[in-house]
Amino acid sequence: MMIRLIITSWLLLCLSESVTAQEKKIIVEVRKNIELLSTLNNQISATFLKDSLADSYLYKTTRLMRLNYEHFQSFKEHPAVTATQQLADKIGTGVYLLGLYYEEFPQLKQKQPISELILQAIHPNKDSANYLVNAYFKQVVQFYHDTHFEQYFLSNQPLYQLAVNEVKQNLPSSRFIPTMEAYYGMKKNSYYIVVMPSFKSGWGMAWELDDKGKKDAFNIVAPLQEQVLGKDKQVLEAGFNNSHEIRNLSVHEFGHSFVNQLTMRSPFAAQINGYKHLFKPVPNQGQYSDWETIFNEHVVRAAEVRIALELGQAKESKRLQEAYKDWIYLTHFIEQLTYYEHNRRTYKCFEEYLPTLINSLKKLK
Repeated sequence: MMIRLIITSWLLLCLSESVTAQEKKIIVEVRKNIELLSTLNNQISATFLKDSLADSYLYKTTRLMRLNYEHFQSFKEHPAVTATQQLADKIGTGVYLLGLYYEEFPQLKQKQPISELILQAIHPNKDSANYLVNAYFKQVVQFYHDTHFEQYFLSNQPLYQLAVNEVKQNLPSSRFIPTMEAYYGMKKNSYYIVVMPSFKSGWGMAWELDDKGKKDAFNIVAPLQEQVLGKDKQVLEAGFNNSHEIRNLSVHEFGHSFVNQLTMRSPFAAQINGYKHLFKPVPNQGQYSDWETIFNEHVVRAAEVRIALELGQAKESKRLQEAYKDWIYLTHFIEQLTYYEHNRRTYKCFEEYLPTLINSLKKLK
């Protein structure tokens, strides 16, 4: 009881520091830039469009992707599609992230400098990388005009509004953001979920923009489940009405925006890499194929378990532990984060505690 009172008092102290933190909400929206880049990417991703006999699940979860693909299929040889493939060969679905750095199409104007992590993956020379990105977007804008994309985007507003509403009705409580910010001891300027209805279900990515010290966290997300079409291909369900998956998007992916931006920096990255011998594949989680990623996933998952308790969701905390039982170091990370919670006078934020957490890896075999 005493420990719970201490933690609760600490949380109240942190939350009272800023009224704005309490007022922050997750902004759910569709972005024209992301939708246009998704359209281009769909033209190079036809392998996902299986028929119902070949893969019934994939067929049901790519219905909106198929509609988009077929609408623009006559432009599959467009130079912008070829350029999208060439750029995707270097940065994969990072192509979508580039759209966050530009004003809304058809303007060809950069809002802020592109992340050096992205630029380095495009070309070792920063100026050359920026030149290549700008040249690519010139072709994208030409595609925009050639395909009358503006007309397509406007005609799909009912779909976009449906998708946004499905997400909004499943968002976590208003306590979530201030609780998470207090837990990590860091604040963000804003939090966005950008819905991308016209791609295959079960895909998403998180990113953070830093504009002169103001940090904006983004989750770009495709449908979460099967989409339902009615007569004349009218969209009845956009595939986002899933409270469990929306919670995962909010708590898990926004958690990465606090953790990953620390662990990729010096000196933490090298220190974490010093324990790469601890890497063990997680059953049925083959996408996590390196130690740095496994470390980050353990931290974020352990924090999910602990933050659920802070939100008074003991059943959810227990459910998460069961769901993550294949993560072999999870118990260790939960224990370390519990220690962090009990020693917030020493560790004002997660960044201050990270060296201690890394050092605790010595206990693992």
